[in-house]
Amino acid sequence: MRFLQITDTHFVPAGETLYDLDPQARLEGLLELAARDHPDAAFILITGDLAHHGEVAAYEALWETLTAAHLPVHLMMGNHDSRAPFASVFPEAERIEGGFVQFEIAADDASLLCLDTLLDIPGEHAGDLCKARLGWLDARLAAIPPGRDWLLALHHPPLPLSLPNMDDIALAPRWADALWEVIAERQPAAIFCGHVHRPIHGTWRGVPFHIQRGVNHQVAYAPERTPTLTFADAPPALSDICFESGNIVIHTRELAPARRRFPA
Repeated sequence: MRFLQITDTHFVPAGETLYDLDPQARLEGLLELAARDHPDAAFILITGDLAHHGEVAAYEALWETLTAAHLPVHLMMGNHDSRAPFASVFPEAERIEGGFVQFEIAADDASLLCLDTLLDIPGEHAGDLCKARLGWLDARLAAIPPGRDWLLALHHPPLPLSLPNMDDIALAPRWADALWEVIAERQPAAIFCGHVHRPIHGTWRGVPFHIQRGVNHQVAYAPERTPTLTFADAPPALSDICFESGNIVIHTRELAPARRRFPA
């Protein structure tokens, strides 16, 4: 299984900017990079916060931009998204009972299970799960043949990251514990998240995780609690993720001016 991860595109309606940045132009650049340098990837996974305010016009701008993608694109929900407007623009997106945007992507050697952690209450940004979503995950795991590897993707990280302002809106601890109860006996090879807008890597209860840098804006590093969440401008990036024979290799690619290579 080889795929590209992009996250936190935070689209606004076409022609608008967010924090004086253009999320559409930034995503277009990443799609061009992907087409040029990663033609052998199987798909692109965008791990949530597709739109900044979750409105139809923003999803329409995203749909138009993704028509240029050279690979299939799978879209996940984040805390800035809203399911009903998303569904009106992307009616073909896979859903489970209850309207949750959850799905499995199967390759020859592994399965990628993608969870919907959106609470979908305006102004609420912490991650959420429920019996229906976890029941789907439990059923999908039961259907994966013994010995077959699997990976997990969800927008909200299930653990604190020593970033208090972001830890306040991670996956709610009770749901993180409930998630672990489902996967403890058959753990994923790795977990892929977004939400934090920063590249962070580590383990959660022994399981490796990778958090992808956001496309439009980055969360400033703040190991102490601050009165407000602050952002920074850094080059948008994608990750090329290769899972083969139980090994995971991740290459992060920045959309940045060409650097000098040497020797000439």
